[in-house]
Amino acid sequence: MPTVRGWLVAGAGLVLLTVGVVSQYQELALLGGVAVTAVAAASLVVGRPAAVAVRRSLPSPRTSPGSALRVRLEMRNPGRRSVGVVEPVRGHGGERPVRLPSLGARAAGGAEYRVLAARRGVVSLGPLRVGRADPLGLAAVYRESGGADRVWVHPRWERLRTVPVGRVADPEGTADGAPAGAQTFHSLRDYVPGDDLRLVHWRSSARLDKLVVREYIDTSQPRLHVIVDDRPTAGGEDRLDEVASAAASVLATGVQASLHCEVSLVSGRGRDSTGGLPPLLDLLAEARPAPDADLPQALRLARTRPSGDTAVLVSGALTTADLRSFGELGHHYSALVAVTVGAEDRPSAPAPVTLLAAGDAAGFVERWNETSWPR
Repeated sequence: MPTVRGWLVAGAGLVLLTVGVVSQYQELALLGGVAVTAVAAASLVVGRPAAVAVRRSLPSPRTSPGSALRVRLEMRNPGRRSVGVVEPVRGHGGERPVRLPSLGARAAGGAEYRVLAARRGVVSLGPLRVGRADPLGLAAVYRESGGADRVWVHPRWERLRTVPVGRVADPEGTADGAPAGAQTFHSLRDYVPGDDLRLVHWRSSARLDKLVVREYIDTSQPRLHVIVDDRPTAGGEDRLDEVASAAASVLATGVQASLHCEVSLVSGRGRDSTGGLPPLLDLLAEARPAPDADLPQALRLARTRPSGDTAVLVSGALTTADLRSFGELGHHYSALVAVTVGAEDRPSAPAPVTLLAAGDAAGFVERWNETSWPR
């Protein structure tokens, strides 16, 4: 189809053609007709490119800020004409097209490029755009080929000295994650092949017209709930990066200590450590300032979940009212820790809440490690 230049040339040609015909100025009409014909011919020449088969390979779908990611593409063009190839890379700074070598007719080839993961976030690669353009730039046609891949740029984190837990199943004071037998009913979920039929809740299955099973949790296993405040702050995404790094340090330390960990964004999304640490860090990488995030509502939802040992609220800005609402979880958790990162004001915290304030994520690690936590 015509490019912007092509539409301008075609529009100018139509004006010249119309004026030339009305004024019987043949040269002007001829010039306008040539312009319109050139754009039409260019659109026919570029045609429609064939779909290119693409296979994209990455060293890993997860990386850290400041690292360079090498992307390898294997492509095959089944068409009878060569095509240009562009890989769209979408990240924190918007979309950046990466131009790759052209692919000949009925040819196969490979290409490689590097993406700098400058900061926490998600980088989207592809789908590949293949197409052609005429030499004058009057018309161009592109089509998407292959799928898209995502790369999670995890926030930086450091292992903390310890994580406070209110109950420890191991009398030596460490948590090994092994079930101790204190199983408590948690919820009902859909049956999946392999589930023990003794766990099927037949009354609910009959009412819902599908099999559901009882799910239990081990109340003797220490658990950690990290609430990440993704409300917009004066520091914008830079401050949220520091908040995510602080939360990542807490979660990583908890997972490495074999605690059952859960992370919740104030805007609503959450994930637990059933799949290990990477899915928790994926969620932190995806976090963006959410104007509709409601901290009081998130804290009310935290009261409906199974009681945990420690709740940690990490935020870029907290008020005294926020801390009072967080303190109301005292009957639900054995320990409450509130962390502010980058905020200039230091609110007053109620008695159940331990408040830590730091200028950035590195300062948070120092403040956390200096704190005398109960064991």
